[in-house]
Amino acid sequence: MLKLAAALAAVPLGLMAAVAGTGIVVVDVQELGPGGHHIVVPIPLAAVETAAAFVPAQKVRVDWGEAAPHLGAARAALLALSEAPDGELVRVEEPDEQVVVSKQGGLLRVRVHGRDEDVTVNVPLAMVLEVLPADGRSLSPAAIAGSLWRARFTDLVDVRNGRERVTVTVY
Repeated sequence: MLKLAAALAAVPLGLMAAVAGTGIVVVDVQELGPGGHHIVVPIPLAAVETAAAFVPAQKVRVDWGEAAPHLGAARAALLALSEAPDGELVRVEEPDEQVVVSKQGGLLRVRVHGRDEDVTVNVPLAMVLEVLPADGRSLSPAAIAGSLWRARFTDLVDVRNGRERVTVTVY
């Protein structure tokens, strides 16, 4: 009987380990306060990549406009930033709001602290470098989905206000 229970437990545990090993994007939405809803949606990275493969290229056309000739310089700046030491890059303080942009490890961190809301966005520089085309081409859905591997173990977005909290994390 013990062997049967172990075998039955091994199947879901093995499946969870396989999914976790291949990466998961977790979207967590929580209504704060009594009786608030809490919704957690785990999405395997493999499912994101599979779905991205079916997006028609013509549906993802980005008009770079005047920025197109400067994409190479943008890539060079991002590469230099990724190799630069950590530190604060920009700070803007006003009576009701504070914005801080900093580089920490391989992340570009943007934090906005307002009277009613706190927002943190962490952008893995390696992810942006992988996706940003140097020659003005369109963004590739498959490249964007694949770049999420560079964001593993990162809290990409954390938005809080008095009523709710939304986070997006890649494991």
